[in-house]
Amino acid sequence: MTTLAEPIASAKPQTTTPATPHEKQVATKSMTIALGGGVALEWYDWTVYGMMASFLSPLFFPSTDLTTSLLAALAVYGAGFFARPIGAAILGPIADRISHKRVMMISVTAMALCSLLISVLPGYKELGVAAAVILLLIRLIQGLATGAEAGVANAIAIELAPPREEGRYLGLISGTFIQLGVFASSMVAFFVSASVSPETMHEWAWRLPFAVGGALGLLIIYLRSKLPETLIKHVMHRDELSRTQETTGGVWKTLWSVRLSLLAVILVVGAVQIANYAWNAGLPNLANGVFKENSTWVYGITTLMGVIWIVTAPFVGAFADKVRPSRAFTLLRLLLVGCFFLTLVYSEKSISTFFFVMVFGGAIVGFNMALYNFIATTLMPRAVRTTGIAVGYALGVSLFGGTSPYLLVWLQHAQMAWIFPVYGSLIAVLSVVVYHVAKKRGHVYIGD
Repeated sequence: MTTLAEPIASAKPQTTTPATPHEKQVATKSMTIALGGGVALEWYDWTVYGMMASFLSPLFFPSTDLTTSLLAALAVYGAGFFARPIGAAILGPIADRISHKRVMMISVTAMALCSLLISVLPGYKELGVAAAVILLLIRLIQGLATGAEAGVANAIAIELAPPREEGRYLGLISGTFIQLGVFASSMVAFFVSASVSPETMHEWAWRLPFAVGGALGLLIIYLRSKLPETLIKHVMHRDELSRTQETTGGVWKTLWSVRLSLLAVILVVGAVQIANYAWNAGLPNLANGVFKENSTWVYGITTLMGVIWIVTAPFVGAFADKVRPSRAFTLLRLLLVGCFFLTLVYSEKSISTFFFVMVFGGAIVGFNMALYNFIATTLMPRAVRTTGIAVGYALGVSLFGGTSPYLLVWLQHAQMAWIFPVYGSLIAVLSVVVYHVAKKRGHVYIGD
């Protein structure tokens, strides 16, 4: 594995003065903050829409049936994810061939601007159907722009990770920072909900978390603008799976040669995203929109779950480094199978039951969230790492994660709640099977 500290064979002689250990440490910390901050922002914006769906739904999708309005808002939530594979297909090869930094800047800028737009967008009363259409377009733009974010962040993170500590470092970037974004969204929602009356929350205060996301985005834009270009060019490799591709066609040709790895990435990501969005969007919206729980308590419990995820992520990654990534992945993914069935416990209004499902079940979901990005990254060779992770991640999230909150609420409404845990468990088991088939055929390129 190549790290930033290793010498790179270049087509031109290196004339710059080598960085001191202190300078390298400062550069790594700056990279970590900028990378992690962008990842956190992405998850903040995606999660905050899911948390606010029950409040914005009657304003943009008015109906006499509150569940119908909520389902419409969640459908828009899912639609944004379906744009991500397209964005990954367009931006992933650019990141692998031309520039990591440009793709990161596009991603964070789009997220910030779109969040600001949602915070001021008039509703159905002012714009009619156009309000819902504009909201949908904003989410599609966010999906397109962030399609490559996971691929770029993970590809750079694995290059920065100290040898034999890849799991711990990816746990920090794609575990702790992700959960910081999720935590921030629930914390902001909690404080806003606790500071205003329920009527004010429904009328306009739900817009405040989106405005916060836009403001945070401006800060991340500044931090990322200071980063150097991280794509390593002119690297001399004989191995097709290691050398930088010269054309977009070359990227896709190489990715096709490792298509089993791509399928494994899709399932590794998809299974845990079913659980992630069920716990971060589906269950909170079920509590707020259907069972009419106290929203302040709902957001407070969701925030507590986020704290658990933040604290445990690096430890889960370090555990994977110690016992081997494949063993840690298999153990935690099989625990997730049983966790899905906890959704059946929360079938009527009860804040104590909601607490149990969110905290104890959510802990298992969090352990899996801390590891899945590392596992996905190990499945992709260096030559197409950004594109492979981005496309696999986007397809996994779009096909499975984006639809999860809608399915959970709809199946509960249709008296078929049992289907959801069965569905989630099957995808989780399938992800383990395909991962081990890929591993047996030599498609694990980092660790193990």
